[in-house]
Amino acid sequence: MKLVRFQQKTGENRIGVMVDANHVTEIPGVKVSSEPLLEFLNDPKAESKARLAADSAKKNLNGGKQNERGYWRLDSVTVLPPIAHPTKIICMGGNFSDHLAEGSSSLPPFPISFLKAPTSLVGHRAPVIYPRKVKLLDYEVELATVIGKECKDVPRKDALDYVAGFSVFNDISARDIQFAEMKRGFCNLGKNFDTFGPMGPCLVTPDQAGNPDNLGMELRVNGQIRQLSSTKKMVFKVRELVEFFSSMTLEPGDIITSGTPSGVAIYRKPDKEPYLLRPGDGIEAKVENLGCLQNTVVDAQRAYNTALSLRSGN
Repeated sequence: MKLVRFQQKTGENRIGVMVDANHVTEIPGVKVSSEPLLEFLNDPKAESKARLAADSAKKNLNGGKQNERGYWRLDSVTVLPPIAHPTKIICMGGNFSDHLAEGSSSLPPFPISFLKAPTSLVGHRAPVIYPRKVKLLDYEVELATVIGKECKDVPRKDALDYVAGFSVFNDISARDIQFAEMKRGFCNLGKNFDTFGPMGPCLVTPDQAGNPDNLGMELRVNGQIRQLSSTKKMVFKVRELVEFFSSMTLEPGDIITSGTPSGVAIYRKPDKEPYLLRPGDGIEAKVENLGCLQNTVVDAQRAYNTALSLRSGN
């Protein structure tokens, strides 16, 4: 299943299933809770309900036009992050062999990570705000693994039994702040500004995601390929990550990201400047079988003015 959390009208949360690459249909009768996608997946009849909704939509689609019957073009609704309130977003650092090579780093002896704040999460087609204090803004396409059941000390062979699904993640990074922090031995604000965690558009269940350790990855900025790799280049695979991080209790909705492959802006030679993100840039992050996550970089002042305008009704 390819499940979507979305709004057709402001403040009206819905749960849907993708009908095809461009259309989503609402799954009727789904209770909208604090984590509706995870609660839906706990329903023994979840797969049949999603299939019935998708089959009905396919029969009634009229030339691809949205209508009142509960199915819409994905670009006509507000797509929310698949997970609403994760307690933890565990992000890998230096987990791709090609990325380690471009940064002249050695293979880590164990998974190296940092935490991303849940307040950084935004959905498909949401703006990425360029903070006023940031000078070096960068992108990182990643695979997101979503935990579906509480677990502790999970054996590697059983790790995927605790996974609800997978999604596309973009670890937006303020490199100037990040690297200044890392000189002091930590990493926090450079990864955690609001909107620095785009995720989506779907949560794809393991039966449709394919082998998480062998999925193509791509990131484009304004249509130009910046990253092109595969999760097979991960140093620590998905099962190893779930095993390792379940040394602490993992809860439903927790997110573990894969780290990113080579091609980030900061390591471009001889000049990184043409590759850094700027206001107006359109970003497309793709992971094979999981869809394309699209976001646009927006200047902080412009975003502030837009918010004021909306509040004032202008």
